[in-house]
Amino acid sequence: MKTPLPQTGTAALLEELSPYVPDPFINDLIGPQRGAGRRRQYTPAQLYRLLLLALLTPAHAFNLLVNLLPAQRAWRRFAGLASRQAIPDATLLHDFRQALGVSGLRRINRHLLMPILAGPNLGAVTVAIIDATDLPAATSAYKKNGRGIIQPSGRR
Repeated sequence: MKTPLPQTGTAALLEELSPYVPDPFINDLIGPQRGAGRRRQYTPAQLYRLLLLALLTPAHAFNLLVNLLPAQRAWRRFAGLASRQAIPDATLLHDFRQALGVSGLRRINRHLLMPILAGPNLGAVTVAIIDATDLPAATSAYKKNGRGIIQPSGRR
């Protein structure tokens, strides 16, 4: 089956998707930094694009993404990063994802869906949207720990 989109993880796919990322909406959603302190080095739209890179490329972990960014010019261009040296660390990406939260991601998804759902003839087109925001994350928090070890009954 021939699909109109390039293969996942390629520079061609990132170039194809880049115009659809609503940068002004994301920057307005997060808003300017308030209070005293250092100014933000990265815009919320840049950090959101880095979150997308973790989904669209083989580097699914933030640590791996940060390590591979200096060598991947197409990834940096997609994220709007100026140079190989100016790359955020994994902690900043985790903090941004935490600050954005599920409600922020849903608002961005809703903004992206409005043009699709307001299309002229939805009766002829079927639209399926997969939303996995409520699924538990694959973390090590659910591993067995030593507290509930069951002792064998009887002698060995």
